[in-house]
Amino acid sequence: MSGAIAVFVKTPGLSPVKTRLAFKLGQKNAETFHLASAKSVASVVQVLIENNDIKGYYAVAEQSAVNHLFWEDLPCIWQGEGGLGERMAHIYQSLLAKHDYVILVGADIPQMTVEELLIALKWLEASERGKLAFGPSEDGGFWLFGGNCNIPLKNWTDVKYSQSDTGKQFINKIKQAGEIKTLTSLRDVDEVEDLILLIDVLKRLEKPLPAQQALLLLGSGLNL
Repeated sequence: MSGAIAVFVKTPGLSPVKTRLAFKLGQKNAETFHLASAKSVASVVQVLIENNDIKGYYAVAEQSAVNHLFWEDLPCIWQGEGGLGERMAHIYQSLLAKHDYVILVGADIPQMTVEELLIALKWLEASERGKLAFGPSEDGGFWLFGGNCNIPLKNWTDVKYSQSDTGKQFINKIKQAGEIKTLTSLRDVDEVEDLILLIDVLKRLEKPLPAQQALLLLGSGLNL
């Protein structure tokens, strides 16, 4: 079975990124972190696609940035118009038209590992229909969603995002579409406190990739 995995990104200079980090660390540092974090996630995706029948993409927020130099290491597709639910639905359904299953991940979980992504991949390719993968984040949202079946647009858009119960809302909307595999809960980076905890997690990775090591050095150099 052929799969797709899309990393959701925003382009510094074209969209605000990591605004809460920017408030504490400055815009330049926040943008540098966002790019390094996205590269770390992309590096994990690149290892995944080397040995599996799955294609990686950047899902770029800005239509004008699909050919931007920042996003050269993976093919780019535009997220489309609308709120987050509409944009995720657009990427998911567009890729599902070309692949047997689709995985969506955020760019601010750079501690994700190939092993965690493989759990989702193996689950989704084990059946032709009715499988979903869900990676909860510790702030109540989610860092990964995957599926091999169609999901109505309203199930994406009826969710209130950036809330403490966003993940629970989303699960309740999509659970009838298929059997759900829940992955490890991870912490995304929105605040300085999250970045401090991320540095500790990156230090404890058994086999960090070069991009994750570079991010660790970057974070350690910010004098948090």
